[in-house]
Amino acid sequence: MPRRDSIHYIVKQALINDGWKVTDDPYVISYGKRFLFVDIGAESFPNGIEGRFLGMQRENKKIVVEIKDFRGKSVIEDLEQAIGQYTIYRILLNRIDPAREIYLAVTDVLYDKIFSEPIGKAIISDLPLKLIIVDLETVEIQQWIPPRMIETL
Repeated sequence: MPRRDSIHYIVKQALINDGWKVTDDPYVISYGKRFLFVDIGAESFPNGIEGRFLGMQRENKKIVVEIKDFRGKSVIEDLEQAIGQYTIYRILLNRIDPAREIYLAVTDVLYDKIFSEPIGKAIISDLPLKLIIVDLETVEIQQWIPPRMIETL
């Protein structure tokens, strides 16, 4: 099993704080003779228990979250590695668990550093890449890209 990113437990707690139930840590993708490990599998609580949005209700959803802290020597090399993993996981999930969505979780600082730049914006729109932006200080999810589906009561 691969080494966990340094922000793993903070992202996990931020998901829990946002109303998600962590079901797998890690979520294992078994395909052929290979096993791949996505950092977290989670689902919304059944029966639409409210999250932190007052007057709103989350649909029953299942997600997997790949967490990246980009601690290498080059942010572009880290980006290439993260996008490669994300793409492989997305392809395999579409075959074995198509109802589950995949997200890449990054810090708000990293989002500002690379994903808010033209290269990051191009990747988000053209891949398309789903992101969870986490504030490490408050242990909260700042933003979902694209916004998660919520329905009113």
